[in-house]
Amino acid sequence: MKTKSVVKKSTPHRVMLYVIDKEPMEVLASTPTTIGRAIRGLTDAQLHKSPHKGKWSIAEIISHLTDGEIVFGYRLRKILAEPGCKIDSYDQNKWAGNLHYARTDCRSKLILFSVMRKSNVEILESLSSKELKRFGMHAERGKEKIETMILLYAGHDMNHLKQIEAIRSHLIR
Repeated sequence: MKTKSVVKKSTPHRVMLYVIDKEPMEVLASTPTTIGRAIRGLTDAQLHKSPHKGKWSIAEIISHLTDGEIVFGYRLRKILAEPGCKIDSYDQNKWAGNLHYARTDCRSKLILFSVMRKSNVEILESLSSKELKRFGMHAERGKEKIETMILLYAGHDMNHLKQIEAIRSHLIR
């Protein structure tokens, strides 16, 4: 499936701009491996070190991506099975605090993220162009097509990959 990213200037989704020059499905498929390479050689202490007060550590980012993938997988399946369904939002900061992202075993989380992402990508690659147009009604963003979700999640990945790389470069100076 080809979904070359095309982002209009009026798009309210800032993260989509991270994939304006990329193939979103390639980003989605490669993110787990890219994260694995980025954290290779880092200690648990380094993975849990916050770059600044109030900013997430690499471990917290990986936990966030993992839970985001659970949400993505559920939303994808819900839209495919029940087109036009309601899509709930969630508070990422409450999830981070209440699900103890700061204490997570991020290598285990990365394994879970990788398995879930592979499953979700396989579903996406199997969809027809008509199925990619199916949508749900997001609680905050309104009508959201699967093809838009692909762009959002690929952009979201790129945003967090940049954060992970920036933290890593600061740690290994």
